[in-house]
Amino acid sequence: MIEFKLPSLGADMDEAKLLEWRVAPGQPVRKGDVLAIVDTSKAAVEVESWDEGTVHELLTRPGETIAVGTTMALLLAPGERAGGAPSAEAASPPVAPAAGATAGERRRISPAARKRAEEAGVDVAALRGTGPGGALALADVERAAAARASAPQPTADRQAAMRRAIAAAMSRSKRE
Repeated sequence: MIEFKLPSLGADMDEAKLLEWRVAPGQPVRKGDVLAIVDTSKAAVEVESWDEGTVHELLTRPGETIAVGTTMALLLAPGERAGGAPSAEAASPPVAPAAGATAGERRRISPAARKRAEEAGVDVAALRGTGPGGALALADVERAAAARASAPQPTADRQAAMRRAIAAAMSRSKRE
């Protein structure tokens, strides 16, 4: 089993926030394939694979901030099979793509929920429905809209983080 860890993408990088996975469990990867996009204090960066294999399990969820060196995913080496006890992936919902409808399948959503999602700018494909048969209800969209409104604005956060990173680099250059 190969551990895919968050590499240091800069001299002053201690941690990063996972923005999105570009792979899903069961997908083969080669050296140089982009597996994830992470947000450092300075930029959003694509993280490439150093190994070949098949994605076995995604251990980090999008939105999580993790330290450099943390195992983000497990890969099976070429020819290796997953064995032993069932993984955490089997006990919990998959991390990768959102729980939307599959290609060619229409997403079940109430008309009121569809209208509210358009008004609030909520992506219905990223939501999990709690209605009958997994349909999206108005309450699901309202929860997502409230969470989006209460979340800090990414631009302000990114600018503040960038200013902190620049200040730390300036202080370090003055000391050293």
